[in-house]
Formats: sequence, structure tokens, C-alpha cells
Amino acid sequence: MMHGLIFVLSLAVAADLPWVCGPREVFKECVSSTCAELKCGMEGMPEACTMDCASGGFCAPGFYRRGHRECVPRSECQIEPLKPMPKA
Repeated sequence: MMHGLIFVLSLAVAADLPWVCGPREVFKECVSSTCAELKCGMEGMPEACTMDCASGGFCAPGFYRRGHRECVPRSECQIEPLKPMPKA
């Protein structure tokens, strides 16, 4: 019983801790995971956003997510030209 109480109290305290964002990130709460930030290789936002509720550190305005890593200025994105679809 005592261990369960300590666990619940630990969760309550942890829930109040501030989110630590990475460099060039801002905290956003309950946003669409597909439209919360720009990504390298994309031209603007997608036409349709998911209806999920994601919270955490997302790239600040003017920065793009490179892969699953850091947020960079667009000039640092390695945008590769589209390759033609292979013929079946």
C-alpha cells in the first residue's frame, strides 16, 4: 500500500515539472502532430492535419525539423530532388 502511495505522489510531482525543449524548440500543448512544425523536405504545411493531441517540444517558427533530430533553418535542410517512381 505504501509503495502505491509513493508512486502516485511521484506522478503528481512529475506532472508539475516544466517541459524542457531542445534548442530552437518551443513547447506546444495538444496540437496536431502532423501540423505542429515544419519539416525539411516539405513545402509548407500538409493540406490535412491529423486530429491527434500531441504535446512537447516542436520547432520554433522559422525552423524545420531535420529527420527526427534537431530544428534547423531552411538553408540547412538537405532537400533532395524527387526521384521518379520505379517502373513495375
